[in-house]
Amino acid sequence: MKKPHIIIVGGGFAGLEVARGLLRPLKQGKIKLTLINSTNYFLFTPLLHEVATGGLSASSVAEPLREVFVNTKINIIQGLVTQVDADQKIISLNDQQLSYDIAVIATGATTNYYDTPGAKEYTLPLKTLADAINIRSRIIDAFETASLLTDTAQRRELLSFVIVGGGATGVELAAELAEFAFSIEHRYFEMSSSCLRKNEVTVTLVSTSAELLAQFPAPTRQVAAARLQGLGVILRLGVAVGEVEQDGVNLNDGWRIPSSLTIWTAGVKATLPQFIDESTKAKLWSQTNNRAELGAFILGDAATGLPLLAQVAVAQGKVVARNILLHLKGRPLLNFVYHSKGSFVSLGQWFAAGTIGKINMSGRLTWWLWRTIYLFKFASNKKRLRIILDWTLNLFYPRDVTRF
Repeated sequence: MKKPHIIIVGGGFAGLEVARGLLRPLKQGKIKLTLINSTNYFLFTPLLHEVATGGLSASSVAEPLREVFVNTKINIIQGLVTQVDADQKIISLNDQQLSYDIAVIATGATTNYYDTPGAKEYTLPLKTLADAINIRSRIIDAFETASLLTDTAQRRELLSFVIVGGGATGVELAAELAEFAFSIEHRYFEMSSSCLRKNEVTVTLVSTSAELLAQFPAPTRQVAAARLQGLGVILRLGVAVGEVEQDGVNLNDGWRIPSSLTIWTAGVKATLPQFIDESTKAKLWSQTNNRAELGAFILGDAATGLPLLAQVAVAQGKVVARNILLHLKGRPLLNFVYHSKGSFVSLGQWFAAGTIGKINMSGRLTWWLWRTIYLFKFASNKKRLRIILDWTLNLFYPRDVTRF
């Protein structure tokens, strides 16, 4: 009897959770399972802002998929899918074609620039490991170049950093960037023979919303704003970016912010991949609760209607894995209902804010809780130990300023 072949496209939180949920029937020889991802690792995206600011090494937030699924008989392919034929049930990638019985589309989301002039050309996103490494390198380059300049105005422009977006990613990055940049200025340049002087660094956060963290409860929003201002971050709230230039950001209120590095965290858009044709997209979008009669499931950030959060993707992955097995047995599928387990935002070293149920909390204990929750979302004990070591060393030593 032919084994049903299930193909998962995307190795993020959603795809990984589906694969985990199918390991038992895979080991029992009841199904064939293939996981396709553009990289050979699972990327823990919620901690990319710490890689970008020297708090974590790049290897700390990436887990090789073959290590995660060692000895499980899962077929892992690193490659880019070029087409999905829903009628023939064929997925094309690289130089091969794979037939499937059920496809799981969990390819994530892309950066949303909202058609802002210059945004795509002159800003850096924070979506991939390469993005985080590039941001850190640009920050360090700015300091090294500024240290050689004698003109104060030029130094200030070079050491002006702008983050666009007041959501969780923008707020977390702003806090970490402020600590990183101000510590670099004081530790490595003010006390040396360089031309840098105190208070020549600026970190600005721009958001169209009048308040930070619009999707968070009011107490968390208030704590976050106060914390960022305490770290020296300049907040420009309730104003939109009109245009981004190579050396600055023009706001719609007529104000211009000089910037040698502008980071775009203003939003992402959940879209089905370009390799899916329009007729297939229409069929997929017509389904509900991440199920599809044409033998495909879409979930995670690639789906719509729910917050684009890791906890949502994980919860969906659990349900989709069960629904796949139910579908193969010809039984009714489960409905997916999302229940938030709480929300946290990191606000630099030793500080976080968030809620669990109706309980609002902030401070060091919240920071410890936030880190503990994230720690156990990694797949292996080896990776958890590496993260613990990195975080512990950060308590006693300055952030890494190696330029890669």
